[in-house]
Amino acid sequence: MNHGADHHSSREFDIVVFGATSFVGSLTAEYLVRTHPELSLALAGRSEAKLRNEVAQFDVSIPIIVADASDLDALQQLAARTRVLISTVGPYTYFGEKVVEACVDNGTHYVDLCGEALFIRRNIDRWQDKAQATGAKIVHSCGFDSVPSDMGMFHLHDTAGTDFDQVTMAVEYLSGGLSGGTIDSMRAVSADAKQMDKGGAILHSPYTLSPDHKQEPDVGEQKDMDVYFDDLVRQWTGPFFMAMFNTRIVRRSNTLSGYAYGDKLRYREVMTTGTGLTGRIKAQALFAITALGFAVVMNRRLARFLPQPGDGPKKLDEGGFRITHYGLSTTGALYTSSVTAHGDPGYRVTSMMLAEAAVVLATSPKEIPDVSGGILTPATALGAPYRDALHAHGMKFS
Repeated sequence: MNHGADHHSSREFDIVVFGATSFVGSLTAEYLVRTHPELSLALAGRSEAKLRNEVAQFDVSIPIIVADASDLDALQQLAARTRVLISTVGPYTYFGEKVVEACVDNGTHYVDLCGEALFIRRNIDRWQDKAQATGAKIVHSCGFDSVPSDMGMFHLHDTAGTDFDQVTMAVEYLSGGLSGGTIDSMRAVSADAKQMDKGGAILHSPYTLSPDHKQEPDVGEQKDMDVYFDDLVRQWTGPFFMAMFNTRIVRRSNTLSGYAYGDKLRYREVMTTGTGLTGRIKAQALFAITALGFAVVMNRRLARFLPQPGDGPKKLDEGGFRITHYGLSTTGALYTSSVTAHGDPGYRVTSMMLAEAAVVLATSPKEIPDVSGGILTPATALGAPYRDALHAHGMKFS
């Protein structure tokens, strides 16, 4: 097995998309073929017939590799052939473990769109040291979970150049479809928490993904699901359903970067609902709807009314999001920065985020953060080159 960075130059492929026939895998492959024809690409998955079908739609010939997520030997061979592996084979809790192991063993960079906290926690505990040794950068959560949060916070800090005491990320506009895969992964996380020792407590801890929670800033009584008037945003806010995951990624970024954002940072994520009584009522309604939504997803009897795995929204070019990070610096100044994108956040925009993360790793511009490897976050693995690539491809940072 090769160690160090030099072995990447001899690899057959720059990027392999594993799970290329899944809804988001297919969009990601299409994006890479169209936007980055200069890179050598292969598509991988478990069904040769489906892969052939997928490749037939492109006017360039793209190699296919048949591999199953449960077959470690096949995955080892796959990982050895590429600089970067993109995995869209979820729920990662069930199908992700051996893929990560193969990449760590082979010093192959890896990106996915995982929003499953306990899976990532186990990877940190199991592979952090070995990934640092082999130089594999394992970058989870390169989709709508949690790029806008993580890179938005990176951008706020990068432009303000100051430490923060408190940051609220406010979702001001969000429109898009929910996929069967997302619903599937929410269920997987819930089942996982029941099986794992202290799983529930680990999942609900603000520091699920932090290297050492004893060192972390105290977030106090702050909850992920809450209704309150936020002093930074100056509006009523209700819960953002992805806060319970995204905030953990941002806290990990802060710790891995040596508390670059501030060693007392309290970071939270909310949805804005406006001011006055109307704002308050809307925030309470949002709280109720969010709680109901989680209950429906977890209820087997209601499950048949929801999208199934492999189903995705039809209108990919509609929708979008606008989020703003409001930061109170340690000197008491208020800074804000916004991230906006047009198109379905979980699909159209996510496939771009995922692809561009892989491109940054495959091309390794010299400005990317100087980390040897490990279980990283978008901000700590990819830094400014990633933000700039996202900005160039339609996700605007201002």
